[in-house]
Amino acid sequence: MRLRKTILIMSLLLLPGAANAQLALSAGLEYLDWEENVSPPVTEKGWLFTFGVGYTQERYEGLVLAYRGKLWLGSVDYTGATLFTNLPISGTTGYTGLTNEAQVRWRNPMQAGDYSLDLVAGLGIDVWQRELSSVQREDYLVTYVRAGIAADSAYEGTWMYAFGIKYPLWVGEDAHLDRIGFDTNPELNPAGKISLYTHVGYRLRDDWAIVGYVDGYRFGQSNQEQVNEVANGYGPMTVYQPASDMLLIGIRLERSFP
Repeated sequence: MRLRKTILIMSLLLLPGAANAQLALSAGLEYLDWEENVSPPVTEKGWLFTFGVGYTQERYEGLVLAYRGKLWLGSVDYTGATLFTNLPISGTTGYTGLTNEAQVRWRNPMQAGDYSLDLVAGLGIDVWQRELSSVQREDYLVTYVRAGIAADSAYEGTWMYAFGIKYPLWVGEDAHLDRIGFDTNPELNPAGKISLYTHVGYRLRDDWAIVGYVDGYRFGQSNQEQVNEVANGYGPMTVYQPASDMLLIGIRLERSFP
């Protein structure tokens, strides 16, 4: 419930700012590969649907403000183990997430204006929910920074590129332990690690483009917390989120509105 309220509030706050701006809308597919460094290993793999919105100021050179937003959702295959007995299991995990990122760019025109080269700095908030079962779910909130380079052109038959690094400044995980038998629900805070991102796109027309990309996160192990399982009599336990990697490989069709 808290995640859904966060998504709704952030969406409503962002819509007025984009209403009178140059927009780009997109839809696509994204392959998620989630892996946890634990024994037996936990993996989640599968395709998600994505819907995006973007805004970039129309400016030939100099300081440019931009925004990128993405809604992503779907179900993926889960392979792991039960929490208490560590027995191997498989199933599906449902994902619902929203990404909001504000960007500051420094634009340098190239090739007589056909291309621009942007130095990009971004600050974003990523929220998502993992539905592991009818009673077990995890809510994530990640604040991150991005730094990189992007080359783009507004003309048909041209390519666009971007690459850089991404770093989670703060990660909060609500595992809702009190819903599955524990007497407390401490927050877990996985450590942030640097990851790489890139995208390559092609303009089919001035206002249509297809873009492929690789993105994601790398997390270190979270803090360890002592909790007491009371519903089934397991007693005191140590809980933590193991080191995890999230790899996102996607493709999207994008329509620009000059």
